Amino acid sequence: MSNIKTESTSAGRVINSSRINPDDVFVKKFGTRWTEYRNRWAKASEQAEGEPFPLFVRLEAQFKCNSNCALCVHGHEGLKKDIAYDEYMPLETFKRLVDECVEYQCPSIGLSFVNEPLMDPDFLDRLAYVTEKGIMDIHLNSNAMLLTPDLSEKILDSGVTRICFSLDAVTKETFQKMRPNLDYETVTGHIKTFIAMRNARNQKLPLVRVSFLLNDTNSHELDAFRETWTETADYVSVQRYVPIAINPEDKLSRAIDKAPTAGKQNCSYPWESLFVHGDGVVVPCAAHRSRFIQVGNIKESTLYDVWHSEPMNQLREALKTGNLENTRLCSSCIL
Repeated sequence: MSNIKTESTSAGRVINSSRINPDDVFVKKFGTRWTEYRNRWAKASEQAEGEPFPLFVRLEAQFKCNSNCALCVHGHEGLKKDIAYDEYMPLETFKRLVDECVEYQCPSIGLSFVNEPLMDPDFLDRLAYVTEKGIMDIHLNSNAMLLTPDLSEKILDSGVTRICFSLDAVTKETFQKMRPNLDYETVTGHIKTFIAMRNARNQKLPLVRVSFLLNDTNSHELDAFRETWTETADYVSVQRYVPIAINPEDKLSRAIDKAPTAGKQNCSYPWESLFVHGDGVVVPCAAHRSRFIQVGNIKESTLYDVWHSEPMNQLREALKTGNLENTRLCSSCIL
């Protein structure tokens, strides 16, 4: 494993491992545009510089997934009742939000959040619009169960730059405990087929990340997972578990002791990103239960206005000072 490079993300809860430097691929394609973006991200992550508009916006179409994974809100019926919604983000609303991102030169957009994007009937149209608008860094997260070769071809034809496949295991036995509604052979087969198709086209993008959510069920497979998938994917992401429950008596209500990095993590989300649910609710971070600290709604406000709103500023101040008692979420997440 000596030739595997590792790097921690700014928040300290994710370790990326690879045999390449992923940034090199982006610099070769985008040049100084990419380096300027990443420099701005680094400053925002240090809470050192206020951006006029988020550097990254995630747009979720609907609250639907084809699995009920053990450490996800979709696998937690009690919390799901509090967080689930029935609305669907119309394509026109999506386009309006993308247009606003373009207006403010937002460099990065994600097409998924607490959902499986390949279930969205408008997924390819959304993807085509973001590509057409020239967004530089286009993200996609998927469990890969629905990633047929035909759909893979369409994604490879698009402007997606990064795709993350959530896997969490290196054996079928552990996978079924983590992702009980999915099939291990199908999922891993789809991921490997996608990578092979990309390579056959002599494409460098999208970079493929395979993720591992570290917890008591799978921790014994961590080294084998990293070693196995860094041979195939562009990089492996080992993530700390972030709480999904809010009841202090629930075992899922606090971050797990196991973590990719030692020491207390920080949070830089409110200086970097906004996340939009399909019903219009805007939240400041990627935590599944961040709806409890929502900061606005795109039915009533623009993304720009939400970014500069009082709830966002109050959250930033709480994170800067460490006074998290009134945030209802952060104190149990940042450990």
